[in-house]
Amino acid sequence: MTAGTLRYSKRVLDLFRRLPGTAALPAGEGTVVAGEALALDRGAWVRFEARIAGGRVADCVFQAWGCPHTLAAAAWTVQELRTHAVAGRASIDAARLGRELEVPAEKMGRMLVVEDALEALLMHARAVQ
Repeated sequence: MTAGTLRYSKRVLDLFRRLPGTAALPAGEGTVVAGEALALDRGAWVRFEARIAGGRVADCVFQAWGCPHTLAAAAWTVQELRTHAVAGRASIDAARLGRELEVPAEKMGRMLVVEDALEALLMHARAVQ
């Protein structure tokens, strides 16, 4: 698939148009942690910020730079993370993002950046428990 023929799934287009989770993290109880990853060669940067309270992700937001697939994957991840327990490993990884969003193979490197940012976030979240 070339850049001229690239198609986005309906889910990617919806998330990219709305970009849920891009507002500032609202005030609240708990500890704020962040995790980010950057891969300039893949054209992607993702930063997650979350409020941790009671061993769970009470709220989460993101900032990102990249293609619509990258931004949609970060938005989808934020939605999935809300109320997620931080004790275990998230069931969100690049392969799942690829399936959920119908990401073409040539964009999977960007999904790895989202996964790396998520892992960094969760590592910091576990450290404050």
